[in-house]
Amino acid sequence: MSWGLLSRLIASASPRSDNYFSLFNELTACTVRGAKILAKMSSVQDAVAFDQLFVEMTKAEGEADEITKTIFLSLHKTFITPFDRWEIKDLAMALDDMIDCMEDIPQRAKLYGPGSFTPEMAVLGQITLRATEKVQEAVALLSDMRNAQRIIIICQEIGAIESEADHVMRAGMTRLFGEVTDARALIRAKEIYELFEEAVDRCEDVSDVIHGVVLERI
Repeated sequence: MSWGLLSRLIASASPRSDNYFSLFNELTACTVRGAKILAKMSSVQDAVAFDQLFVEMTKAEGEADEITKTIFLSLHKTFITPFDRWEIKDLAMALDDMIDCMEDIPQRAKLYGPGSFTPEMAVLGQITLRATEKVQEAVALLSDMRNAQRIIIICQEIGAIESEADHVMRAGMTRLFGEVTDARALIRAKEIYELFEEAVDRCEDVSDVIHGVVLERI
């Protein structure tokens, strides 16, 4: 029996999973939902509304964790995967990191109370949402490598959004240090700005993983 035939027989008799793309789409849906909640939170001033949104964010992050665990468990049970195992793991972890970073922002703001967000932070909330929506768009195309060129363009667009976030953050920090004299307020705001920057950076990290997956297959 030839090695090629043996390999095909092993593959046909081994567990396989074709639902990774569905799981990735579910995971990106959670991140987009989290980003929409964050965008609202970054503009809200009412404590009750903030707390309600905080509960929704926690729920979205928890659902993302469960989907990520499902992906990891599936890797231990299946023989055939659409990508290399390490690529699937890296993509799942990068997507989960996105919403983890987004949740860190209201977690920290909750300590300081509603009104902790500046106008520039509200803009960063919208930018984060745009970045996650682009990630969702790219992930949805991954099941067909005929979409490779479109995926690469989306990855470039995510990079441009990250640069836009850097510009808004620098403008916000400049205004902050020019107008605020209380040291504690400066430290708190600087911390939240850095968390917003990290959240958008995590979107670019996902983009880098996706870009690598595509380049290996074109």
